[in-house]
Amino acid sequence: TRREIVIGLVALAAAYRLYRAQPAGGSGGAAVEPATGIAFPRTLRTDGKALTLLGVGVRTKFVVNVYAAAFYADAGLSRAALAPFKGVPVSKLASEPRLFAALSESPTTKQVVLTFARAVGAQKIAEALSAVPGASAKARAELEACIVSKRGDLRRGDQLVLNWRGRDGVSVRDGAGGAALCAFRDRSLAAGLLAMYLGGEAVSPKLKASIAAGVLEL
Repeated sequence: TRREIVIGLVALAAAYRLYRAQPAGGSGGAAVEPATGIAFPRTLRTDGKALTLLGVGVRTKFVVNVYAAAFYADAGLSRAALAPFKGVPVSKLASEPRLFAALSESPTTKQVVLTFARAVGAQKIAEALSAVPGASAKARAELEACIVSKRGDLRRGDQLVLNWRGRDGVSVRDGAGGAALCAFRDRSLAAGLLAMYLGGEAVSPKLKASIAAGVLEL
């Protein structure tokens, strides 16, 4: 509807202003997710690779802020994959499915850092993350068991990280830069988890809007 379009454009414009207002990269540079006040560094290193922040957003459940999410990617490879969209107005990028498909299908290393704004039981977050359409029951069960048995309950400020390598590999880590709790070589699971954040029914529309704005900065 017209009202929904207007609301979407306002949210995207706000995300773009937020992204531009944050300090540029560097040791002191950070982007703050506004709903939670949680800050994320502009760059981080994982397995020796430098990853660049593309956007931040919040996951809400029944109007409660559950966690802030930050999306990182290898800037060099992402820049090449996203080059066709550089001239697209920011007002159109967040609703451009080809943009997120290109980012999803790129073999670049990608990472979503979840910083929790409230305490969440391990079983609840495990069930939420393992509800991956298209993935096998075995892969979903193994992912759920990994989070419950190896990570446990999450407190406010704790982090859980999803890390993608190539198109088939995905791992769960205990915090940014932390060791892998479990790793999978399963394309359907990797794609399904990524779709939770970049797909048409993403759990955080604000994260997608922020990523669309961040693409312009690459």
